[in-house]
Amino acid sequence: MTSTTPVPLGSSDGLYMTAEEAASALNVSVPTLYTYVSRKNIRAHKTRGSRVSRYLRSDIEQIRSGIAPALARDTAPGLTGSSAITLMTEAGSFYRGVSAIDLAEKATLEDVARLLWDAGDFDPFEGLATALPPQSDALLKACAGYSALDRAIMLLPAIEGANPRAHDLGKHGFLRSGADVLRWFAAWTLGQSSPATLPLHRYIGATTKCGPKLEDAVRRVLVLSADQALHPATYVARAAASTGATPYRCVIAGLSAATGKRLPAVRVGAFSRFLAEIDNALDTTEPVRIRVRESEDIPGFGYSPFNAPDPRSAALWASLRVLLATDRNFARFERAIDLAIDLTGQQPDFALLAAYVNRRIGAEPDANLVRLGRIAGWVAHAWEQQNEMPLVRWKVNYNGVLPA
Repeated sequence: MTSTTPVPLGSSDGLYMTAEEAASALNVSVPTLYTYVSRKNIRAHKTRGSRVSRYLRSDIEQIRSGIAPALARDTAPGLTGSSAITLMTEAGSFYRGVSAIDLAEKATLEDVARLLWDAGDFDPFEGLATALPPQSDALLKACAGYSALDRAIMLLPAIEGANPRAHDLGKHGFLRSGADVLRWFAAWTLGQSSPATLPLHRYIGATTKCGPKLEDAVRRVLVLSADQALHPATYVARAAASTGATPYRCVIAGLSAATGKRLPAVRVGAFSRFLAEIDNALDTTEPVRIRVRESEDIPGFGYSPFNAPDPRSAALWASLRVLLATDRNFARFERAIDLAIDLTGQQPDFALLAAYVNRRIGAEPDANLVRLGRIAGWVAHAWEQQNEMPLVRWKVNYNGVLPA
């Protein structure tokens, strides 16, 4: 397993400011800054071997712009107050203090899941996944005409029902169920009827026969996708977990929310059409030129969930250029993307690059690698919510018609 020891972060990496820099940026004294740490929830990092602290740059910038840091904002009591899972910064995501971009160099999704799940020495991926009972054949046939994502939502309750430990909500039982969901979703992503026994990127590589370079690209996408802190779909998964739902049901909730039309994930259809146009064009730059001529947006440019250009995009794009340097299909895609970069002045979105890898392995657009990776994060959030926080009981301010 890849080492997951948190790396000390100093001001040199751009994530943190010294006390003097932070006080100057906020136009306050250093003693006032110290009161801001507790009053305004500025996050601080103590330098190892020293009493000196450094202060998270993104929190300082938010206060300067009049926005309260995330921990200080009004949140749903008991549901979203805090989390120890993922920190999102201008330098990328940190899973329990470990850089996701660094992890993407060598780690598997299973390594990352164990880290996010705080599994310690316990390995939830030991042993086989739950098998569907023979009487599920009729259910499988009934689901055959639906998309892979819809099949997953329909079939996860059957997997839950076949797992005698599905309702064991102790940590080991909970995480074993999470591993079950990951393995089965990977199978449904590829139209398979049996789950993985290999590490997921290797299972995908063996099933699609995509070759070692694309298999490595798959691994990187999965690792970089694993969590995005309190994404709206994660919020829904946590809400389900707060009731004591199993990991199967929490993931169903997350998958259902992820299809919402107000979320950026709905762009997968536009990405699929754009990538198909590039594949089918004699001149692969033509789909880009047409959109520019007609004053249309180029799909997959201009979005980042970070307060900066998405660091995951830069990391994945750089690795694809190396991994697929001699790949003819990638060379055609690269020409189109390079023109779009030149015309927009922006880098391609992470989701567009992930959609390209997803297309190359033949997975369906909606049951994609990003959603597979994200399940690892949903299970982490579901366990944290269920284990550490109380049942949420909502208080609503009624503003409708009063009774007569």
